[in-house]
Amino acid sequence: MKGVAWVCALVVVVPALAQAPRPKVQPQGVPGVSSERLARIVPVMNQMVREGKFPGMSVTVARDGRIAFQQEFGFADVEEKEPLKQDAIYRVFSMTKPVTGVAVMMLLEEGRFLVDDPVSRYISCFKNLQVFESESESGMKLVKTDREVTIRDLLRHTSGFSYGGPTDSVGKMYQAKNLLDRNTNLEQMVEKACSIPLRFQPGTKWEYSISMDILGRLVEVVSGQALDVFMQKRIFDPLRMVDTGFLVPDEKMGRFTSCYNYSPEKGLSRLPPERAIDGYRAGKNKMLSGGGGLVSTASDYLRFATMLARGGELDGVRILSPRTVRLMSMNQLPEGVRLAWWGGKNGGNGYGFTMSVTMDVAQTTGYGSAGDFGWDGAASTFFRVDPREKLVLLVMTQRMPADLGIQVKVKTLAYQALID
Repeated sequence: MKGVAWVCALVVVVPALAQAPRPKVQPQGVPGVSSERLARIVPVMNQMVREGKFPGMSVTVARDGRIAFQQEFGFADVEEKEPLKQDAIYRVFSMTKPVTGVAVMMLLEEGRFLVDDPVSRYISCFKNLQVFESESESGMKLVKTDREVTIRDLLRHTSGFSYGGPTDSVGKMYQAKNLLDRNTNLEQMVEKACSIPLRFQPGTKWEYSISMDILGRLVEVVSGQALDVFMQKRIFDPLRMVDTGFLVPDEKMGRFTSCYNYSPEKGLSRLPPERAIDGYRAGKNKMLSGGGGLVSTASDYLRFATMLARGGELDGVRILSPRTVRLMSMNQLPEGVRLAWWGGKNGGNGYGFTMSVTMDVAQTTGYGSAGDFGWDGAASTFFRVDPREKLVLLVMTQRMPADLGIQVKVKTLAYQALID
């Protein structure tokens, strides 16, 4: 679920971001950004840590490829009082989705498929999907799909798939099949998914779902490579994202931040190792979740976001065409379909290909520009790219459930510092 960031910074060009750890940087002027106003981020983040709402966080604000603010607050491990460092490794959860989206768009650019191709052309079990219509004492009533699920449907969450959600019969089937079990590979996951009825006719609603995980399997089928291999060779290596992947090597485990649940009543409670660590160790995870399986660092993910901000290119390496980035970051929802997410129900946000996009700033939760885009993650990470302001925001933290408040505060504190 969603992302963004800032802190004291030298006028550093983004190429240096791949090197971790980096020395602390002190504020110098980035044109059009007030260092004095950006400093307002510091007491707000420190207050969140003092109140026990977050273990710690890294906030980065970059403009026109230069860091205006980058700072860590709080702890990587609260119990051990281990300070959060610049090279900390985070679970980015649903911020994996835009990475999978980039992988899909790279294959689209190569002519491997079209966005309106039926998925069944590449994954045969999609040919005869059924849709849940109603339920009675005699059981579920299922009907045929009006049309097949397309790649476009997967990219924009209008496929009819789900994450399980309500405890109705369809939701119970998701729970029973445990689709994203780490002992299941993508091929097996997709076969299980095809045996579950769709929640609605393709293209008629938006529902957050396993669509991005299915896209991960599509990447494997079309490219002939495992998803982790494709991402490493085609995205991470070219962008010099040196600490991003589906696993944390043993030699880097000391940099892996602890993850916490939060409730107002109990405060922060650390996730047990079987939930927080085991799935990221080599040999303990078959599930290459294109919807939520990656780990990354602030510097790595900033390079990815900056590539998108620059229209698909970074440091002379072109990942996507500028037109493809624009295609990803424009509202792709059909007429009458709205994003069932904050700022979406009232028309403020739309959804592109694997990312939300601002449609009407006045109808969202705060600052931004029409056309800014990004997403967040279940542990409150988030990033936002604003092409109009040449701005990238990134927040990395490890607090569940995802908190909208930190997004709104960081976005507010970043935009109020823009003075041109």
